[in-house]
Amino acid sequence: MLFHVTVDHTAENCPIVTDSPDKRITREGAANAGVKLVSALGGRPQHRTVYVVETDDIDKLYDFLSPALSWAKCEIMPVRELDF
Repeated sequence: MLFHVTVDHTAENCPIVTDSPDKRITREGAANAGVKLVSALGGRPQHRTVYVVETDDIDKLYDFLSPALSWAKCEIMPVRELDF
């Protein structure tokens, strides 16, 4: 199943600004959680990151997002590919 995930945070909590690599959501973190990272896009000035991930286990998705769950807002939406 595909999920569109938007992660928003403040500039004060930004792991790049605060130099906090342990708070970053990464490709390696996806692999460790057992989630396939389809796409990752960032709007750095907005402090927003958008992910498309594939998993059949919501707990794996939560594991992937765990570095950010205590300091960022995460919106999760199930999606599917459109057939044009």
